[in-house]
Amino acid sequence: MKYEAYFKTFLTAIEKQLQKVLPPQQQFPPVLHEAMRYAVFTGGKRFRPVLTLASCEAAGGKWEDALIPAAAIELIHAYSLVHDDLPALDNDDFRRGQPTCHKRFGEAMAILAGDGLLNLAFHILSLPKPATRAIALLEEISTAAGTYGMIGGQVADMTASPNLSLPMIDYISTHKTGKLIKASSVSGGIVAGVSKKKLGYITKYGEFLGLAFQTVDDLQDGDGYLRIAKPEEMRQKVRDLISQAKDQIRQLGLKTKKLEALADFLLERMPKTNHVAMDR
Repeated sequence: MKYEAYFKTFLTAIEKQLQKVLPPQQQFPPVLHEAMRYAVFTGGKRFRPVLTLASCEAAGGKWEDALIPAAAIELIHAYSLVHDDLPALDNDDFRRGQPTCHKRFGEAMAILAGDGLLNLAFHILSLPKPATRAIALLEEISTAAGTYGMIGGQVADMTASPNLSLPMIDYISTHKTGKLIKASSVSGGIVAGVSKKKLGYITKYGEFLGLAFQTVDDLQDGDGYLRIAKPEEMRQKVRDLISQAKDQIRQLGLKTKKLEALADFLLERMPKTNHVAMDR
């Protein structure tokens, strides 16, 4: 499956929505807004917002109605990468073949650009109607991005013992990466107004998919789970997680082909050898 071709309609709509919600580069102070746009428009698969739109469609909603939460999740993802790249954290000079935000604009402006992206995300999440939908989206996504999710997983990764246990790696994987992916899936269901039972299927799908995503990432980086497990064990883990994810969403009904395709995409991206970079 050619990801970009299969999801062309979604990807085009997401890019337009991001262009719409981000302040113009000329808006004062221009350097801040240039840095924010630089962080967002540097490539990447847009996996999380595509997942939001596909989940909304699978749940019986109009995917166009999920563009706001999809864009908000991508803004949060972009902010997290800007901050992760900083010298105080991962200290990376390049991302997706380009200088990282702090290398292009300086550390102070990169921090502020990340702050701007995060605050903009929560601003636009207040816009959907009815208000109960906005509240549900804010609760889901803020929890996934905060100390009970992505930030908590980042801290656990930073402070964990070098001799990581399996439960600790599971915690780091499900929080640092998995929670926002799960929220991407759940947000589509919220917009669609899906029943509690069907939202449960979407939630479990997102959980399995999020853990599979991080496991593939570890296989490519030669880190994480590979500290304590063999590559083939982790490849089987990914296959099992993808199978479980598909089992969940098949209970939704007929419009699940895009969700199944996203799961298959992870299988296709799983390397036969390690240390193959993947755009996140």
